[in-house]
Amino acid sequence: MNVMAFWLYLYSTRNIVACVLALVAPLLLFMGVIHDYWLAITVGLYALGYAIVPATAVNIDIPHETLSFEALLTTVEQLLQQKNSHLPPEAVQHLQRICQSIQEVLPRLHEQSIVDDNVFTIRQTLSQYLPETLHSYLALPAAFRVSHALQNGKTAKVLLVEQLSLLDEQIQQVVVNIAKGDAQALLASGQFLEQKFKERSFLVVR
Repeated sequence: MNVMAFWLYLYSTRNIVACVLALVAPLLLFMGVIHDYWLAITVGLYALGYAIVPATAVNIDIPHETLSFEALLTTVEQLLQQKNSHLPPEAVQHLQRICQSIQEVLPRLHEQSIVDDNVFTIRQTLSQYLPETLHSYLALPAAFRVSHALQNGKTAKVLLVEQLSLLDEQIQQVVVNIAKGDAQALLASGQFLEQKFKERSFLVVR
């Protein structure tokens, strides 16, 4: 068992419940209720606690990246609705803003080039980054997420919120980029029309 596997087991619900149940035996020994075989009883209670807690499994389907933007966004929104109670409130807020930002530009995405950086960013966010990040986070024991330092003294909870905050900012920039594209197209159209009207000199009274 490597170090990370050890910590994950230590923080697991199975181990915590088993340890709490196993402590009953020393408590009974201290109270004088039991005298002999307390160690065997402790081991038995731990095994019982381990057995009665089911193994936790995280079922998150990673959507195929070839799905439409609407289908990808719906999948992520459903995932957020199902798992929001297991996520930090700050993370849920960032996820909601990300979905709202993408919803704003959804009609425009089909008009963008498939090699456009904005389109690529949104598709990767919906099909890979968000589902995979949430799966990795939720696969960790609940106590481990908020207690064990992983990087620079930061817990998984803090790292998740930071990563989603950066992604939130990136998606908002994508919205701005698409809006700028619309504005530039509008200006170009106005300049084109202005030039065309100028060329129609027959409308000018001489």
